[in-house]
Amino acid sequence: MTEEAPDPELHFGNLIGAYTDAIRVSDFKANLTVLFVAIMMGPVVASRDKFPAFLSLPLILAPFIIVFICLLVCVYPRYPRRETRNFLVVPNPKKSDFVFSDKETDLDQLKLRCVILSGILFRKTLFLQISFLICLVSIAFTFVMLVYSLV
Repeated sequence: MTEEAPDPELHFGNLIGAYTDAIRVSDFKANLTVLFVAIMMGPVVASRDKFPAFLSLPLILAPFIIVFICLLVCVYPRYPRRETRNFLVVPNPKKSDFVFSDKETDLDQLKLRCVILSGILFRKTLFLQISFLICLVSIAFTFVMLVYSLV
């Protein structure tokens, strides 16, 4: 029993769908993290007088600002301009903009779309991980400082 090679267009179409879903999930995580950070910032600012004197308010808020910037970069849509004929990002697309004419060129376009989406997903994941790490370190540091102030 010989196994047939998969249809390349179907394969790359499935990859494009998987990348698109992963990008949507990443955006959802970033939006939830923005909400979490905004809620977490209130109690930290409210208890700023309990922190040691060497920690000023701008220094306390610096991790929050860095996290917000990382999450803004994560959520901001980036579709780089490359040699794509059928990956249009225009306000009023027409049906004629998405006509497949040459099978080999269309396969190259699908591959290029996979490359673009992979790059977008990599950057989103990287900035999301950076913001999660900063959030966790900030929570631990805040807990240590509050315990230190109570002792």
